[in-house]
Amino acid sequence: MAALTLAVERLAAATVLSCHGALVAASAMQLETALSQALLRPDLRIVVDLAAVATIDCTGVMMLRVTAGIAAEQGGSLVLAAPNPQVVHTLREGGTLHTIETYHTVQAALDGDADALITEPDATPAPTAWPMNRADRRSA
Repeated sequence: MAALTLAVERLAAATVLSCHGALVAASAMQLETALSQALLRPDLRIVVDLAAVATIDCTGVMMLRVTAGIAAEQGGSLVLAAPNPQVVHTLREGGTLHTIETYHTVQAALDGDADALITEPDATPAPTAWPMNRADRRSA
């Protein structure tokens, strides 16, 4: 099982869920439990602190997206904060940066500082496409 620890801090403005480790399929139940509990809070603003997340996979991303949708349906919000470049890349590849507000810092997420949203293009180069036929392979 992937190592994941979670810490919850209830502030006046939001519930901050700090994740440490890997947000992957093996840790999905831990994440789901913590997010479900955060959804029960009346103010229903959730900030997920990703600063200590080493890696995230499609299961972790989907868990965040589903929870963000539920929060929005209930009149609240879920936002992300402080992801490392690898996590940003995965969020971008999954289209999540366009669906969940993602901030450079937890404080910016708490403040809703639009200037601190992560919107810049991915610095990680796209993988080179594999040649489709022999002629392409020879010229590559």
